[in-house]
Amino acid sequence: MLKLNLENLVKVAVMGEVASPVHRPGYQVSHEGQPFNLPSVGGITYNVKIGDLVAGWIGDHIEPGVSTYNKEGKDGRVSSENIGYNTLACIGNEAKLISGPAKGGKGVVTGMHGGVEHVLIDFPDNVMAKISYGDKVQITAFGMGLAVEDL
Repeated sequence: MLKLNLENLVKVAVMGEVASPVHRPGYQVSHEGQPFNLPSVGGITYNVKIGDLVAGWIGDHIEPGVSTYNKEGKDGRVSSENIGYNTLACIGNEAKLISGPAKGGKGVVTGMHGGVEHVLIDFPDNVMAKISYGDKVQITAFGMGLAVEDL
């Protein structure tokens, strides 16, 4: 059994909210000269979940489940508040909706998406059906600084 430093890790609450899809204006043009417009990052993605194949979807950089970010700072997605949210939340942390119609629903942090600075969360389908943009999500952030002590 590995000896970990769990008893020394700080557990802290971080909060974000459900992020709307982000998109560039207008169409793009393919290498063959064809215009196209695809779903991309952000939003509540109902039919793409963790464990699904990444190929075959008609989209660009699709984020599975629910995309969240902290918009408290004046610098938007690169604010220290959002960077803190992205840095402290760890894969496997519990996420709880604290506002909106799905209030009380629980999910799990499944990853982050750098560049757009989103924390990605997987919720059960019955919870996702009630989630709205702007709903607040509190994550019990725990795991930053984890180390194996007996190597």
